[in-house]
Amino acid sequence: MVSMRRLVLILCCVCLFISITVTSRAQGEITVSVAEGLPEDIRAAVDALSEVGAFRRVDEASAQVKVINTLDRSAAAAQWTYVPVVPFATVADDIRYSDVLAYWQGNTATLAYLSGNGVAPTLVVSAATVAWLTSMFGAPAANVPIEIVPAETIPSVLWERRPASWSLIPFQQLDPILKALRLDGMDVFNRALPMDAYPLVQGIAVTGDPAQVESVLRALESSNRWQKINRDPDKMTILVMTGVTALVRATAWVMETTGIEYPAGDILPFLADADIVHTSNEVSFSVDCPYPDPSYQATGLIFCSRDSYFALLQAIKLKVVELTGNHVKDYGVDAMLHTLDIYDSNGISYFGGGRNQEDARRALVMAGRGGSIAFIGCNPAGPQFAWATADTPGAAACDDDFIRAEIAQMKAHGAVVIMTLQYQEYYSYAPPADQIDFFNKYAEMGADLVIGSQAHQPQGFGFTGHTFIHYGTGNLFFDQMDALGTRQMFADKIILYEGRHLSTVLFTGLIENYARPRPMTEQERTDFLTTIFQASGW
Repeated sequence: MVSMRRLVLILCCVCLFISITVTSRAQGEITVSVAEGLPEDIRAAVDALSEVGAFRRVDEASAQVKVINTLDRSAAAAQWTYVPVVPFATVADDIRYSDVLAYWQGNTATLAYLSGNGVAPTLVVSAATVAWLTSMFGAPAANVPIEIVPAETIPSVLWERRPASWSLIPFQQLDPILKALRLDGMDVFNRALPMDAYPLVQGIAVTGDPAQVESVLRALESSNRWQKINRDPDKMTILVMTGVTALVRATAWVMETTGIEYPAGDILPFLADADIVHTSNEVSFSVDCPYPDPSYQATGLIFCSRDSYFALLQAIKLKVVELTGNHVKDYGVDAMLHTLDIYDSNGISYFGGGRNQEDARRALVMAGRGGSIAFIGCNPAGPQFAWATADTPGAAACDDDFIRAEIAQMKAHGAVVIMTLQYQEYYSYAPPADQIDFFNKYAEMGADLVIGSQAHQPQGFGFTGHTFIHYGTGNLFFDQMDALGTRQMFADKIILYEGRHLSTVLFTGLIENYARPRPMTEQERTDFLTTIFQASGW
């Protein structure tokens, strides 16, 4: 005999099944079309729901509900942000919206400044984007050089066509081998960017009978493939990687006589929006560190920093300190342990060095806004005295078997892996062959970025597969004023989005008064980037 309670339960389940089936059939009877010029990801989201019977995909003429482009953003069910881009090895940083319109209308010379050689660049773009632009601006003039390619090939084609190439791509399709241009001074990586004022936004509307539209929207919004926006500031992590910090000699003397935070004054605006600021602080703090002497001869190469100088690291809101430097143990074990205590008590994480060998070599994992970030660093250059041992602090020596396994483990957990190196110090813009091979090795292990922290003179860039390589960023705070090369410096603003490296923004600076990096002038930046890109083989 079936109990009354069990019978009621069975009847409820049958009713629920019938309800779901009727609802599914009702939704399946809705026909939906997708207009030309919509992003491929939007089309794919609709197709995926059509395949499972949420509705039926048809052509526009027979559709009850239509997914279309709209210029009325207030009526849009989704809004996609597009970004003007050029190959990474491009000096230009900005583009004017009026020039984009003039180019589309046939005055292609208006964008010749992107190429750097006076040649009008080719617009390398997907068919969907051309259709969207046509819906906004009308058909392009017959003389506009347009190369239509699959969306996924745009970065590689742009790179092959450099320097005379550019594109407009959806925000989330940015790639490290591309440079995102500011549009009329508007930076797409600025979380506070007023999107109402940003013109390159595609509105996507769902139109038709209100009840049917509501049903389709419910299905779309419950799908993990539907993106209402493709630029979500809450999923964007901004990380700034800087180079050598050594608060000693003339730098320390300037800090003592001008103000401890003086060196940070001109770079602070660039760091202001960073979630994580990094530097490689090569010198330990010591309670008995003497008052600095600015003379090179007075101190030689045995370095220490006074505890009061830590206020400079606080001023730049340092979150991560790298300890691969070859001077980390100049003042002995006690000074380095004291330094680690300072970092720990102030909530500053460290990697590439530590209290012992195990501590020094392990990856530092931090939470980002859209995924985790793993920092791994090592020092292949020595001196051996600087390396950590089983029971003494120091920098991490390079153990490739350990690093390979550590990178694989971090990647398996979905982290963006940043590998940093204290390599041999070459005073040249172009990295020599041995350095290229050494850095590429870690790219092949799976690191997403490989960055040289050793360079006192900044060095060029490279790409191995999808890995971004910067062979040397140069000094951040150090007193090497004798040559232009050691006064020049980079700070790399790394944009991470939904667990991958999306783009890199370069700060180019010139160190003044033995201590303070300032932004380069427009001409200084042009000359410097031109030199660096040539040194990179581009």
